[in-house]
Amino acid sequence: MNVILSCIKFAWRILNFIRDLVMNLVFLVFVLVLLSVATLMIGTDKSEKTVLRGDQGALLLNLDGYLADNRDEKNDFKTLLKELDGQNIPQQYSTFDLVYAIDSAAQDDNIRGLVLDLNFFQGGDLPALEYVGEAIENFKESGKQVIAYADNYNQAQYFLASYADEIYMNPTGSVSIDGLAQETLYFKDMLDKLEVNPHVFRVGTYKSAVEPYLRNEMSDEAKANLQRWLNTMWNHYKQRVAENRDIQQSAVAPDAHTFLTELKALKGDTAAYVKQRKLVTGAIDRLNLDKKLTALFGEDKDHQPKMVDYERYLASLPDRMHGETDNQIAVVNVEGAIIDGDSDEENVGGDTVAKLLRQAYDDDKVKGVVLRVNSPGGSAFASEIIRQEVAHLQNAGKPVVVSMGGMAASGGYWISSTADYIVADKNTITGSIGIFAMLPTFENTIKKMGITADGVKTSDLRFSSLFSPLSPTLNDVIQLEIEHGYDQFLTKVSEGRHLTKAQVDNIAQGQVWLGSEALEHKLVDELGTLDTAIGKTIELVNEKRAEKDKLDEASFSVEWIVDEDSSLLKKMLRDFKGDAKTWAQGFVLESVGLPKAFTQLTKPLGTLTRFNDPKGQYLYCLQLITNFHLSS
Repeated sequence: MNVILSCIKFAWRILNFIRDLVMNLVFLVFVLVLLSVATLMIGTDKSEKTVLRGDQGALLLNLDGYLADNRDEKNDFKTLLKELDGQNIPQQYSTFDLVYAIDSAAQDDNIRGLVLDLNFFQGGDLPALEYVGEAIENFKESGKQVIAYADNYNQAQYFLASYADEIYMNPTGSVSIDGLAQETLYFKDMLDKLEVNPHVFRVGTYKSAVEPYLRNEMSDEAKANLQRWLNTMWNHYKQRVAENRDIQQSAVAPDAHTFLTELKALKGDTAAYVKQRKLVTGAIDRLNLDKKLTALFGEDKDHQPKMVDYERYLASLPDRMHGETDNQIAVVNVEGAIIDGDSDEENVGGDTVAKLLRQAYDDDKVKGVVLRVNSPGGSAFASEIIRQEVAHLQNAGKPVVVSMGGMAASGGYWISSTADYIVADKNTITGSIGIFAMLPTFENTIKKMGITADGVKTSDLRFSSLFSPLSPTLNDVIQLEIEHGYDQFLTKVSEGRHLTKAQVDNIAQGQVWLGSEALEHKLVDELGTLDTAIGKTIELVNEKRAEKDKLDEASFSVEWIVDEDSSLLKKMLRDFKGDAKTWAQGFVLESVGLPKAFTQLTKPLGTLTRFNDPKGQYLYCLQLITNFHLSS
């Protein structure tokens, strides 16, 4: 009886699903028309430059979201609808927009200070945070004061706050600085129980991207590699905060025993403990904070501290994206996992990046290119398509300098390896020189269900389906192709970095390095920022010119080349696709009675499913997450 009732309930859910789908499709046509009009109106409004006149008080950085390289290109009207529905949508802020606004404010006589409201800031990778921090340092050199405030600080929020002249928190608040951690889910036992054959092909002792499918725990080699660079990154964090606050590193993050002992002495008063460690200037409630800011920057017509919102101020500035001279340095972003074809809402497409690099190749105004890489890699084929376009630019006499962001590993390093010069941050996650392929088959899984697959083929090289075993011959062929791919990786790096293949192999094997370590191993040429890379590109341009033809540095401007094929319909369809996927996943989970948090478990299993390399070969480093970036 229970079985019959369950079947009826399931059928009813299916009928409701079909009904909702039909009604939603009809409604979608209507909504698309409304969105078209509304978005166009919003776009028109945004294109109009905001004009600010007179004293603006302080620039308020009230960031409700996280840092990334690219600007957020999501549909503004759609975001508005979600917010009206009570959904909080964290914004994606371009790190370069933020630095541009801070640098402009430093030179703006109408801006008398900088206020960091970090309550809703969700962080970013450590190189991005430090880049913004350097802009704050430059702002302070103009003689203008910087104030930071949050009720409570996490590690990312506090790192940015540490650059301020004064740091305040709520009297009942705290500062949480507790270190870094990385944890990965492993699925070997599950795959064994399901009798799935993963068929993993790899080269590299440390290629941990496939370990979750082969093991139940992290290998000693991968654990040692991870522990090494995490410790190094953590030391960099503590060192920078200590320097900013003029305190000892031990005061930033004491060991667990010391922390517990001192907290016990203060009877668990975390606010008192923070003040004791001199991490904050003082504790202050919101009313008194407003009084302090009013005393510093004046009062507006609403009797609030006089401050101009970051987005309003940015809208008042000339667009940084376009160069104004005939001598341009083009910047092309590669942000996200690399897939074959065009970019989508989550990943960067090899064809899209290649098209942008070709634009730089064809444009006579472009004298050199900065390839900004913030990627864990992905498709080997797509990575090579990008690298080929880099080589064409170099052959055309246009130097290419790579600027590495938070991560430029595996495929991210492949596309960088043959550039004229590589600039990384000391905390850039890079290297991971290795390659793998994975081809799961389910012949034993379906056999347990009483199902078999059978047929004929003309060659053992032909792969029948996922429900048939992999032939030994095809297994050997794929492994040989992977080994060849690894040899090609070593060759590209050795040629680009002027090292022997043996030297590259010694520092490869899938090992991950921080930028500071990569510099020692000659995987990068210099530690610096995007500005460093732009300056080096100008230098290389002039090196290729005769003395009489050299160009003055002031004659160069920066042109950001972005994908302009972003029609309204294309954006809507992309957004609808993403929403439909999320909705469908939620429907399935609800139908079978699983909590939505179950997606945290299933997400790692789908890591490779979004890749589409035509040969099934991947240059990919696990998306290593630290709690500097809280929005992951």
